[in-house]
Amino acid sequence: MKNKFEKFIIILGLNLILLISLTQIVSLTRQTLTALIFIVILISIIEAWLSQLWEMSDATELAVMKKRMEDTLAGETPRGVLASPESPYYDLLQSFNALQTYVRHSQYDNKRDVGNYQTLLTSLPVGVINVDRHHTIDVFNQKAADLLGVSLPKLPISENLIIRQFTLSELISQTFNTQSKQQSILNLTINGETRQYDASTLYHQSGAEGEVMIMLYDLTSVLQIERMQADFLANASHEFKTPLTAITGFVETLQGPAGDDPKTRAQFLTIVANESQRLSDLVNDILSLSRLKHKADGEVSIIKVSEIVNQQIQKINSQRVTIHNDVEDQFEVVGVAEDATTIIQNLLTNAVKYNVENGEVWVSAKKDNSQWSLNVRDSGIGIPLSQQSRIFERFYRGDESRQRKIASGTGLGLAIVNEIVTKHNGRLQVKSQVGVGTSITLTLPL
Repeated sequence: MKNKFEKFIIILGLNLILLISLTQIVSLTRQTLTALIFIVILISIIEAWLSQLWEMSDATELAVMKKRMEDTLAGETPRGVLASPESPYYDLLQSFNALQTYVRHSQYDNKRDVGNYQTLLTSLPVGVINVDRHHTIDVFNQKAADLLGVSLPKLPISENLIIRQFTLSELISQTFNTQSKQQSILNLTINGETRQYDASTLYHQSGAEGEVMIMLYDLTSVLQIERMQADFLANASHEFKTPLTAITGFVETLQGPAGDDPKTRAQFLTIVANESQRLSDLVNDILSLSRLKHKADGEVSIIKVSEIVNQQIQKINSQRVTIHNDVEDQFEVVGVAEDATTIIQNLLTNAVKYNVENGEVWVSAKKDNSQWSLNVRDSGIGIPLSQQSRIFERFYRGDESRQRKIASGTGLGLAIVNEIVTKHNGRLQVKSQVGVGTSITLTLPL
């Protein structure tokens, strides 16, 4: 208020000085002089008011600029200030507007980069965790939560609240201590189950402090497949070696004096023929498994299950076991006939092989609106409870010496059945009791 009054007195004084100078030059009447003084005072008031108005306008532009900057710092979208070319702050406001435009574009780029980063973290097939020097986690993707069996946490969060596996925490601490990358296969217990993870750590600088990024990859299924492949090769080598050894041995014997005896020769040749057939069956079964892994589904058609069962009964032509076909003649399903034939053939063959003298086998089938099932039940030797979960493994025969005395085979029949049923999204169920018999039920979607 004081500044406004002082400004008014200065303007009034200047105008009065101008008026006094004018009276020295021109002779004025008293009445005219009074009128001029009044006009000078009025003009001074108007000038003071206009000056204040201009100052208020300038102050408004600066206030708007200050408010826009505060909004930007608070995280709002940067906005410029409308500036008149006549404004004394025009250049400043133009520079401010250019700065706001740059900040706005930078914010957009940052949001886009963060969005892409989050999308990448979410879609990665590996768990990603970042821990700072204070052991606070600031990056933790969904895959990491799945692998460690925890819910996706709100970040940042303390490391010991999420990572409860000692070996993983030790690997992180070791990376901080050595300031170098580490790699290890860890056996971690997740929700009561032991799983194998490939854990890789990377030490990196973030500002003045170091941080550790951890990448986790689940190797459990990979290692399991590798073990299965190794077991398969070992078992296949053994299965091939047994008949080949027998064939070689008897052929060498026949090349000696024993080959001159017709009775011995006939006996040995029968053994060679049987072992050759066993070798051929083994190769065919291995090829069947390989085809099932890589071959596309066959042609879908209407399958008459009872007809396939009767065909396999005639093919087996067992004299010591009676097979009862309890499948209705009109029982039909839609599926791949070749796969259905392979399933029934292997189930019936097993039921007959591991049956007792004068034993029996029963085959039945049923269906509802969504699935159909086939049951093969026998009165054979049965399977111990401890071995029932493994009978669908390749080459598995349970008690090897006991099984070989009862029946020979490749040990791949039930593995082939399991492969086909799995391929068609079905399931298998086994019930068995030693000395009573075995019942195998497969269920497939219609």
